[in-house]
This record gives sequence, C-alpha cells and structure tokens, in this order.
Amino acid sequence: MTEPKLLPGAEPGLKLWQVWLALVLFMTIQALPLIWNQTAQEPDDYVRLLQVRDLLNGQSWFDTRQYRMDPPFGMEMHWVRLVDIPIAIALGFFKLFLAPSWAETAAMTVVPLFQLFIAMLVMRGAMRKLGLPPGQVLMALAIIPLFPLLLSNFMPMRIDHHGWQAVAAAFVTWMLLCGTKRAAFAGGAITAVWLYISVEGMPLAAAIGAVYAWRYWWQGRREIESFLLGLALAGPAQFLVLRPLSDYASAYCDMLSWPHFLAFAGAAAAFMLTRILPGQASRSGRLLAMIPVPFVAAPALLLPLGICAVSPMATLAPILHDHWWVYLIESAPLWKQHASAAGMLIATIVVIALGLRLVFQQEMEAGERQRWIEYGAVAGAAGAISLIVMRGGINAQLLALPFAALILRELLPRARALPGMGQRVLATFACFVIATPTLASGALKVFDGRTAYTLVANPYLNQDGPCDIRVLRKLPPAHMFATIDRGPEILVRTHHTAVVGGYHRNQKKMIEVLMAFSGPIDQARSIIKANHADYVIACTGSPDLAAYTNFGKDNLADRIFEKRVPDWLQPVPGFATGNLRLYRVR
Repeated sequence: MTEPKLLPGAEPGLKLWQVWLALVLFMTIQALPLIWNQTAQEPDDYVRLLQVRDLLNGQSWFDTRQYRMDPPFGMEMHWVRLVDIPIAIALGFFKLFLAPSWAETAAMTVVPLFQLFIAMLVMRGAMRKLGLPPGQVLMALAIIPLFPLLLSNFMPMRIDHHGWQAVAAAFVTWMLLCGTKRAAFAGGAITAVWLYISVEGMPLAAAIGAVYAWRYWWQGRREIESFLLGLALAGPAQFLVLRPLSDYASAYCDMLSWPHFLAFAGAAAAFMLTRILPGQASRSGRLLAMIPVPFVAAPALLLPLGICAVSPMATLAPILHDHWWVYLIESAPLWKQHASAAGMLIATIVVIALGLRLVFQQEMEAGERQRWIEYGAVAGAAGAISLIVMRGGINAQLLALPFAALILRELLPRARALPGMGQRVLATFACFVIATPTLASGALKVFDGRTAYTLVANPYLNQDGPCDIRVLRKLPPAHMFATIDRGPEILVRTHHTAVVGGYHRNQKKMIEVLMAFSGPIDQARSIIKANHADYVIACTGSPDLAAYTNFGKDNLADRIFEKRVPDWLQPVPGFATGNLRLYRVR
C-alpha cells in the first residue's frame, strides 16, 4: 500500500509517544473539572479505589469484600485484584509526596492515561500486521478522541475495568493476526486475563475463537489448538494466584471458575483429538471433526451453572431486574439508548463496514486481504455485541481505528484536491464525519429528550443541581441509608458507612434499599430501622431516587422530592432543602 501524506510530520519523525502526549494533554484538559473536584465518573470507579485503599491498608489479596457496606458482614464483590495492581503502584508512589486525597487523584489521573498508552502500542502492533504504513497508523491513533467510548474510558479519573478489557481484546486480536501457534497460545493466555477482569468478554472471545476454528476448517491451520491450550492452562493457573484455595471448588457465573476451565480444557482436547480422525485433508472431514467440540464444552458450562452461564444477570430477582437493571444505560441494548448513544453505536459499525468495503475494492495480496477480513469479523462481532450491551462498544471502537484510517486515506486526498479553501475545509470535516462516530452522535443529541429510553423522568430530578457528598464529613461517623447509586461515593469521600452499592451478589440488601424508598411508608421505616441506619440520605439529582418514584405511589422517594418526609425522619439543619437531603432516623 502506498501512503499519502495525511498527517503533517507523520513521515519524517513523529513518534507514537508524541501522539500519546498530545492526547494526554487534550484529555487532561477535558477532565480538569473532575480532577479538581476529585470526582470519579461512576460508582464503579469509587469502588475500585476502595478496593485499592483496602489492599494497601492490609486487607488480604484474596479478600475483596467491602466491609464498610452492610457492616459488619460487608458487601461481597465478584472482582479480582488484577485491575487493582497498577492503581496500587501509582497510589503507593504518589503517597510518598502528596496528601492522601491528592495522591489518589493523581493515581486516578495517571492510570487511565497509562492504559491509553498500552492500548496505542497494541493497536500499532495490530495495524502493522494489517499492513498500514506508519503515517496511517499514527493518524488512526491521533483520532482516538473522536471515538466517544475511547475518550470517556481512557479519561483521567476513570479507573474501572472497561479500559483494560478493551486493551486485552485488542491484544488477543493482534495475536490472531500474527498467525503463529506461539502467538495463538499467548492470545489464549491473555484471554484468560481478559475474562478474569470481566467475564462479559466471553462473547467476543468466542468470536475470536470462531475465527481460529474457521482457519482450521477452511485452511487446515491448527492455531486454535494453541489458543485453547493457552486459555485452558492460564485460567486455572491465574485462579491459584487470584482466589483462595478454599474457593477452587466453587462454581461462579460472574467470574472464571472450574466449569469454565473444564469447558476450555474439553474444547482444547477435542480439537487435539481431530489429529487422529480421518478426513483431515478435506474441508468436509475437518467440519465433521469439529462437531463434537460444542457437545463437550457446552455441558461443562451449562450443567453446573445453568442459564447464568449465558448471563450472570439471569439470576437477578425480578424486582431488581425491573427496577434497577433496566435503568443501567451502559448495560442496555440499542433500542433502549438515547438517540446520541444509539447513533454512536450504529456509526461505529458503519465505519467498520465502510472500511471492509474498501478492503475488497483495493488491490492487495491474498494473505493481507485475509487478515483484514478476519480482523473485520472480530471488529464486526464487537459491534454486534455493542448493540446488545452498550458498554461493549469500547471494544468495537478500539478495533474500528484501522478502518477509520482506511476511510481517511481514501477520502482526505480528494478533499484536499478541491479548488476552493471553503470547499476543502467542508470536505475535510465531512471526511471525519464519515470515518468516526463522534460527530454523528453529537448531531443526534438534540433528539435525546424525545427518544431516550428512561423510566426515571421526574419533574424534580436535577432541579437543584449536583450534590457534594463531602459536606457529610462534618458529621460524626454514622451509618447511612442511601440510594443504591450513592453508597460507593459515601464510602470514598466520607468516613461513614453505607448499606449497599449496585453489585448483584448483594441482592438481599439491594432489594431492601429499593423497597424502603419505593414501597409503603410503614415498610420503609421498618427496613431502615432493621438496618440500624443513623441517617437517610438522598441526592435530588440521583437517577436511582427518581426511578424509585415510579414504583408505587406516595413512597419515601416521592416525599423526599416533595419535601414532606414522615415524622420519623428529622431533617438535619441545612439539609432539609437543596440538592443533598439528610434526615436523622428517630
């Protein structure tokens, strides 16, 4: 492929680290309000910080329970410590010369930017395997901020696991492109890391496995054996490092455990046994040889785990599914998204599809074209998954970068060849509209109010602006009964305890909070008393509080919004009105 001069300075010496520094400056400026206010993007970021705090303060490596929620028993977490490691290293370093709160802020700023650098290195490796020249690789990396989910998930103060998931997915795809058994083994091992970070990566990992299986069927290549072997060995090996031995016999839906290991090992053994089967020289023979694989792997998962092997959330209590899970926009499918988010997901798939079209139109060697097609299959699978679970879109957007480079390589020279300055500017702008999802998403924002799937509409929601949980520090240590979404922030920003956060292993307490705010007033009192809460706290900008008003009539959430709480709740002076409502439990 010839390389037009698309990015000034890309050819004579611009380096990846220089592009990264430019992105660091841009993204840090974007995040300055969050950094200055020491505010995380989401509750998961606060809980991740809590995990690291507890680890550095002496909590066991194997114990991830949050003991300041539902004390003294604690809130059970399904996370492992992998994602905690870089945060702990950064926090330990910054504590040497910064006050604790600013050391945490510095760590939360540096770690996602470090993730971004790793993601750029991995994507550079993948794009080189695809045959993109250095200038086009740098162009693709430079436009990362024009992919909204990449911008938000690698932004300072975003320390949850989604960025690492995307990095792992990209690395495994890079290993797929390498086309060697050694790379396939490394890809399998990193897939185990990826699935420990979050088992929700399973569908995309299966899609990558399917590409390896296609290679075996169509070409007789056997990298899939190495891929599955790496996965089968690395899974239980990491379990020994990440979980206590007492946990080894437990079967989990929300993290890798022995049913997954059995399925991986069974699939690897089934593929290895194809070597002794007849007909391996023909495609039909290899297709027949693969038939036993799902019959070995699927029962290993489904028999011990049941339906939750497909979705860990399948075991949610109906009340939590209907009045908590459906409100989580990042987990919702395309048809339940804001117009701008839906447009972003569709535009990402369009970028992949347009890039693939260019692959078929351009002249290239057969091996190079095959790599692009296989890569496109993985990127397309990531895009399809994002239509079912929106947060999966970060994988699709990271994998879409090479296709964006192809589109820009095709269109930018045409835009620059136009005679008039105005024409060139408008055409160049149009090139980036076509090659990235940001501008399409931005154009649809005006329709969000009319098209958003939301059951949390309430005339009082956000009327008083955001609330600052830090003002609660002036109170003596107390146990706070808060909405599900505010529990983690209370723990990070104050010395108080809280009842629960939004983590599905703690369904009993989550239901209690839901019923207290949304059920009959007398029931609310008994639940809050049973939890030994000193205060009830609510933010009028909380979507959870607004959601509770839709479940029942004249409930506690309604009364808090309307400033007419029952007499067993005493408004704390200074908190009876405004964005933060605080009531002492009588």
